[in-house]
Amino acid sequence: MVAGVNQQREISDLFARTIEKQQLGHAYVFEGAAGTGKKMMALWVASSLFCEQRQAGGFPCGECANCVRINTHQHPDVVEVAPDGNSIKVDQVRELKAEFSKSGVESNRKVFIIEDAEKMTAGAANSLLKFLEEPEGDVTAFLLTTAKNRLLPTILSRCQEVHFSPFPKDQRRKELEEKGVSSSKAALLVHLTQDMEKAVEWSEDEWFQSAVDTILRFRALLDRKDPQAFVFIQTDLMPVFKERPQQELALELLLTCYRDLLNYHYNRKEDLAFPQRQAELEAASNSFSGRQIVHTLTVLLESRKMLDSYVAAQGVFEQIVLKLMDTK
Repeated sequence: MVAGVNQQREISDLFARTIEKQQLGHAYVFEGAAGTGKKMMALWVASSLFCEQRQAGGFPCGECANCVRINTHQHPDVVEVAPDGNSIKVDQVRELKAEFSKSGVESNRKVFIIEDAEKMTAGAANSLLKFLEEPEGDVTAFLLTTAKNRLLPTILSRCQEVHFSPFPKDQRRKELEEKGVSSSKAALLVHLTQDMEKAVEWSEDEWFQSAVDTILRFRALLDRKDPQAFVFIQTDLMPVFKERPQQELALELLLTCYRDLLNYHYNRKEDLAFPQRQAELEAASNSFSGRQIVHTLTVLLESRKMLDSYVAAQGVFEQIVLKLMDTK
């Protein structure tokens, strides 16, 4: 069993029993943080359905031609859809529905996996809803999302929801260190992503270290209420964080800094993202009250909602500076 599926063993066991009893539903929403194994689980379930040598208990063999083709994204009856740019467009869902209406190429069954389902445009979501209301044939759909609240309630009502819990930080930190990531980087990375592959990639990326250094300098300006923080956004922040995913990471790094400060302030030092910077946290903790730190985190969380709504990133960060400069 692949690592991500093994870590969600309760879910895989549930689906194995469901498949063995031939009680699989026609649509599921897999919701949870990025990197919690949603995509691997969807492919694993598809492998269970198509496996030529399914094992006792409903588990796929992982080695037959169908299992291999599914895990390498080459099976004609397992169709995957991902955002085209920032969204899943209505034409993508129309193509998907056209596939739904066909019988399977090699069997009567078809499986569809829609990644980042919350990024469907309104037209795409409404188009998909029509299928979910009246499914045709022996079809199972998996909608994967990190933001269930952004899916249409009518879509949710027609799917069975499966929650994917985050893996424990200690477990992920140990796994990263075993992969050669330094303990200080591992401590930070487990606060930023559940995805072990992405964490390792970031740990080896010079840009990531530059990004962390930039955010730490920005945070220092904010802590001092230095007016240069406003200029810093244009001169230093935006040139480093050019793309939307990078800008989202910038805000997450900033949030992580202030969560560390809050934890340190209340003497919860066992789960710090920057354990090597405790001297700085000590100084900052003596300068800010718990109420001020909570206010800062509230401003940053509100800013993340703005960024998620595709408000221009530079404007979002400028608003952060203006709001925090007014904090007493």
